[in-house]
Amino acid sequence: MNDSKRDIKNSDEINENLRLTFSEILDFLPDATFIIDSHSKIIAWNTAIEELTGVKAEEVIGKSSFEYSKPLYGDKRPILIDLALKSQTEMEKNYISFERSGDTFTAETFVPYLKKGGIYIWAKARPLYNTKGKVIGAIETIRDITHQKLIERNLQERVKELNCLFQITKLLNNPNISVDEILIGTLESICCGWQFPEIMCAKIVFNGKEFKTNNYKQTPWGLKHQIMVKEKDLALEVNYFEDKPFLNEEKELLEEIAAELKVVLSYKLEWII
Repeated sequence: MNDSKRDIKNSDEINENLRLTFSEILDFLPDATFIIDSHSKIIAWNTAIEELTGVKAEEVIGKSSFEYSKPLYGDKRPILIDLALKSQTEMEKNYISFERSGDTFTAETFVPYLKKGGIYIWAKARPLYNTKGKVIGAIETIRDITHQKLIERNLQERVKELNCLFQITKLLNNPNISVDEILIGTLESICCGWQFPEIMCAKIVFNGKEFKTNNYKQTPWGLKHQIMVKEKDLALEVNYFEDKPFLNEEKELLEEIAAELKVVLSYKLEWII
């Protein structure tokens, strides 16, 4: 066999190996992906979205009437892919973030229905066109970004905690401030270091004297830390008005604030006549 014939045979073998159906190519995509036609009927549902939703392609292919939203959100309703077929501005507020670039829509949202405890997802959708430029359907790709979001949230919480400590440290470094002013100032700064400052209150008790935020009330969802300062009790308390969990870092923050107060209050008490 001469070289030219050998090259033709090798080329044919390569082309045969690469000759995959559209459905097979879609299944190689690492992100969950599905396609609907112009009548919102599901025509493709890849392996990754089967794994994400637990729903097999054969269970949904050919179905319409927002059937594709049910495995994702628990009910039938318009989702991002529908915006690619028909713009609906009012839907944009349903997402944590939403961006439109030409005919492509990108959004992030929290989906409580998927997996235990829910997940954060990133989604991207756009129309599909035929050779004449007519819209014949739409495609949506979905990615689980829960891990990324948790990292972002943890970083945000650490920034809030550091800011809280900075404000309190700045207050404590004022040599001319009184004990009462220290405790009132700490009280004003303390709430900004927690996850949900809008639904919380705080109280500080030192040597039998109470300092409270204006909205203070004791609830079943509280966190308290108590230490001794020169044989005098110092107690710090924060309460949520709703059933919200306290992070371990928040417990450590309360302990750290108490430790900082102890140092300064001990010094102040030595000079009180």
